[in-house]
Amino acid sequence: MRAVLFPLVTALAVAVLAPLRSAQAGPDEAMVQAAFVANFARFTQWPTAVSPQRQGVMQLCQYGQREDLEQALRALQGRPLQGASVQWRLIQRAEEARGCHLLFVTEPGLALVALTGQPVLTISDQPGFVQRGGMIGLLRHGGRLRFEIHLGAASQAGLKLSSDLLSLAVGVIEVPLRREGAP
Repeated sequence: MRAVLFPLVTALAVAVLAPLRSAQAGPDEAMVQAAFVANFARFTQWPTAVSPQRQGVMQLCQYGQREDLEQALRALQGRPLQGASVQWRLIQRAEEARGCHLLFVTEPGLALVALTGQPVLTISDQPGFVQRGGMIGLLRHGGRLRFEIHLGAASQAGLKLSSDLLSLAVGVIEVPLRREGAP
């Protein structure tokens, strides 16, 4: 098992350590972000009933308009990922994300609480994303793209993230999400 995971961990580590050409989002950064998304999918296990392998399709969704990222994510369309073919789509509301396996949030305004407990791996480069209940937050750290993980949110959604992925994160929040009004 370790021999199989080593190339994947190496590819993700290279992407994590690859310096960005600028601190602003652009085509190069969007391509790196899309590579991260693909690797996050490789290191995630969905519940059997909704697994990409079982459905034959890996639904990759995007919330918000960002053309450079849209092009980079669309480039994954049709490619095999976890034994399934990637399909990309743009969503406008949280309810539309229920059939997604992966959701990249490019703009604020998505009610993450509407996805609590849903097996949708949420990813964003918005500041404070994991603190608001998102699962993986991309951040610029020392001129490099890194990520933090809200393991509690992923676990609550029935998703299992590889320990290899967790070891590469700059931070991991392990506490479960609290619903508003809960003690």
